[in-house]
Amino acid sequence: MCRQPPTIAGERRLTVTSDDSTSRWGDRTFEVLSTPAILGHTERLCADLLTPYLDAGESTVGVSVVMNHRAPARVGDEVVISATAPRMGTRVEFQFEVRDVHGNILCDGVHGRAAVNTDRFRRRLLR
Repeated sequence: MCRQPPTIAGERRLTVTSDDSTSRWGDRTFEVLSTPAILGHTERLCADLLTPYLDAGESTVGVSVVMNHRAPARVGDEVVISATAPRMGTRVEFQFEVRDVHGNILCDGVHGRAAVNTDRFRRRLLR
């Protein structure tokens, strides 16, 4: 990774859709924001936050996650995903939270991403 700020942080607002709900993952009991959707949106946010700091030919991949899904959000609710990484290197650990518009924590955790050389990573996939 190139230029390294002391801290990297950002957030993303989203409205929960049926594609984000538990019914997409086979549980049709409730139409609420699913854990896999939270992870997907969090990974996308963290990857996007790192993109400006990558060297040519680099990308990032998710390498770890610990999450605590604490409360539901219904389809149609708006949520805010925020992520902060205090240090950067070839591996970056983001602290993240998902809150509803009232500030209630719906989910929190840690997501790790690693910088990889895109060509070298592709070659490993072709073995």
